[in-house]
Amino acid sequence: MSETLPGYDEIPYESFPITETHPDRLAVIGRLFGLACPAPARARVLELGCAAGGNLLPIAWYLPETHCVGLELSRTQALHGAALADALELRNIEIRHQDVMDFAPEGEPFDYIIVHGLFSWVPPAVQEHVLRVCGSRLAPGGVAYISYNTLPGGRQRSMLRDMLLHHARSHTRPRHRLAAAREMIEFLATPLESEPPGHDWLRGELNRLRGARDSYLYHEYLEETNDPLLFSDFVARAGNHGLQYLADTQLHSMFPATLGAAAESSLSRFDELIDEEQYADFLRLRPFRQSLLCRAADPLTREIDLDGLLSLPLYTDLAPDADGTLRSSAGQSFQADSPLLRAVLDELAKSFPRARNLAELLPAAVERAAGKDGSPAADTGLLMQELFNLFVSGALQPTLCEPGARGGSGVEPETNASAQPKALRIARILAGEGENLIPTPRHQALQLDPVSARILTLLDGQRDQTSVVEAMLTAAVRDPALNRLLGNKGPERMRGAIQASLMQLLRLLQRHGLLETG
Repeated sequence: MSETLPGYDEIPYESFPITETHPDRLAVIGRLFGLACPAPARARVLELGCAAGGNLLPIAWYLPETHCVGLELSRTQALHGAALADALELRNIEIRHQDVMDFAPEGEPFDYIIVHGLFSWVPPAVQEHVLRVCGSRLAPGGVAYISYNTLPGGRQRSMLRDMLLHHARSHTRPRHRLAAAREMIEFLATPLESEPPGHDWLRGELNRLRGARDSYLYHEYLEETNDPLLFSDFVARAGNHGLQYLADTQLHSMFPATLGAAAESSLSRFDELIDEEQYADFLRLRPFRQSLLCRAADPLTREIDLDGLLSLPLYTDLAPDADGTLRSSAGQSFQADSPLLRAVLDELAKSFPRARNLAELLPAAVERAAGKDGSPAADTGLLMQELFNLFVSGALQPTLCEPGARGGSGVEPETNASAQPKALRIARILAGEGENLIPTPRHQALQLDPVSARILTLLDGQRDQTSVVEAMLTAAVRDPALNRLLGNKGPERMRGAIQASLMQLLRLLQRHGLLETG
C-alpha cells in the first residue's frame, strides 16, 4: 500500500455525484453508437479514485441490483466512504483503501469503469496501469469513462499553475500552500493600465478560482503532477491496451456544426473521427475531456439511429423562468421556439424525475401545440431533430432504467407535501454527516444551504411540519452557529424564516424525487 498523498487527507477532494459518469448515461451513449451495453440496473461498476464514495454510493443506493467497487488512496476518505455505506446498510458496494497500482489487471470483469479526476494527476506509470486495468477488466459491451486535461487548452492552465507553484514553493503543508495560492490569485488580479494579450483569459480564470472550492484549487493547481495530453495521444495509448474511442460525454463537441459553418467546412477534410476530434480540440483550445472507451473488439456504428434513441423513455429537468426561458437545475438556458417541442417538454417536466415515452405523451402535446394558433403542429420529423439537439446539449436524457429508492417507492413525484414529510434515507443520512450536496435519483448533486441541510435531517416521517419548525427553533436557541445562520432574530421571526426554508426545501425535494410516497 502506497502512502496517502498528504494533500488528499488534509484537503479531501469533495465527493459528490458526477452526473456524466452514471452507468445509465454511459449505456445510452454506447447504444447511440451501436454498442450492446450491459443493463445499467444490474451492472458491475468499478471506480478508480472514488474519494469518499460521493459518486459511487448513490449508484449503489438507487440501483440496488448493481455491484459496485471503489478504490481510494486516501485512507481518511476511504474509511469515511465505507462508514457511509455501512450507515446506509448497503451490501452491494465495497469501498477499499487501496492504491490503484495494487489492483490486478486480471480478475472480475466490470461493465462500467469510472476514472474521474485521476488520470492527468498521476505519473505515466499509473496512467498506463489504469488503461491496462480498463483493457483487461472491461466486459463485452462495457464502457470505461476517463476524464483528463487536454492540450492545447491545458497549456493556459499550466501557465497559471506555474505561477501559483512558484509562490507556494517555500511551503510544505497543504493548507499553507493553499493560502499562498489564494494570496497569489489576488496579486495576479492587480489591475493594469494596459493589459497584454492573454490577460482576458487569465482574468476570467482568476475570478473563477476566487469562488472555487479549496479542494479544486489545491488538486488542480498545486499537486505535484498535472500533465495535459493530446486527445489523439490518449486514444493511441488506450489502443495499446485493446481499447477504442467510443465518444465523449459532452456529445455536442462531437458535432463540428456546433463550431459554425466555417469550422464545419474546414473539419470536413478529415476522414478519420480521431483526426477530426483532435483538430476540433485545436480550434476550441480545449482544456478537458470526459472520454468514453470500449473494447476494440466491440463493433460500433457511427450512423445514428434517431428513432431508436428517442423510443427510449425520456426525462428533463427543464423549467421556464419568469421570461419563459427554459433553464436546467444547473442554470443552463435553452430555447424551445417550436410550439410542439415546448408542449413535449412541458409534458416531460410534469413527470420529472420520472421518464416517459414520447409515443405516450405525443398526442396530448400535439393537441396543445395546435391549440396555440389553431393550426396543426405535428411536424414530428422536426420534433425528433429538436429533441436530439437537446439530448446532445445535455438538456434531455433518454434512459434505460428507472432508479428505485430503498425503503421508498421509486421516483414518483409527490403531488402534495405530506403532513409528516419523509425524505429518502440516503438524503437524511448524508445531511446528518454534514454533506450539503445531496444525490438525487437522477444522479444530480442538489446543493443545500446549511439551514436546509439541518432541516432535512428532521424529515423522518415522524414529525409534522409544525414539529419540524419547533425542533429547529429549539436547536437555534441552543446552537449559536445555527442562530447566526438564521440571522440572530427573535423567536417569532426565526420561526417564520424556518417555515419559509422548510416549504422551499419540501418543494425542492419533491421535484427531485427525494420524498418518500405512499
